[in-house]
Amino acid sequence: MDFSDAVERAARNYGHLPNIFFIRDDITKTKFPDSCIDYLNCDQTIMHTQNPDRAFAELVRITKKNKGQLACYFYAKKALPRELIDEHFRSQCVKMSRTQLWEMSEQLAELGRRLSGLKVSFNAPNIPALGIKGGRYDLQRFLYWNFLKCFWNKELGRQTSVVTNYDWYSPSLARRYSRKEVLDLIKKNGLRVSHFYQEDACYSGRFVR
Repeated sequence: MDFSDAVERAARNYGHLPNIFFIRDDITKTKFPDSCIDYLNCDQTIMHTQNPDRAFAELVRITKKNKGQLACYFYAKKALPRELIDEHFRSQCVKMSRTQLWEMSEQLAELGRRLSGLKVSFNAPNIPALGIKGGRYDLQRFLYWNFLKCFWNKELGRQTSVVTNYDWYSPSLARRYSRKEVLDLIKKNGLRVSHFYQEDACYSGRFVR
């Protein structure tokens, strides 16, 4: 299910595969009846809705009671400087054309590439007040996690690195969660945790209704 016409392209490309239905609709207010889906997967999606908590509750509503499972991915909150810069960037990005946004994404990837090319590593101090975790960092990764999303990955290549930056700044909405906020949301919706995973970028898990 997707709100945009991308679902129509997906249907054209993959409609030949068996047992797949492509639906263009709003996940925050689906037309499915209560408790009708055995397994539901929502990957990197609810954070881009107007009210992610409400969107999550709608997905819970249509997941089967007692045995239904809901898998979901949540963006994690980053260090305070990165959060503030991200929010400012996002407020400016909504005023950009797609071409301008793509050019900025290319510039951010190039910045990441050049920083990575310096091959500088250092031990950063722990700064809890800013949410900065101490430890051994490559300079590019330190700036990436704590100040500015200038994604670069040599193995993935330039195009994927540019797309990753574009994908982050193009949506006008991108809610981030703390671990506590995710677990509180799970509890509020009457789910139990079957599997939970966390890393610096995200929280994800499989939850049973």
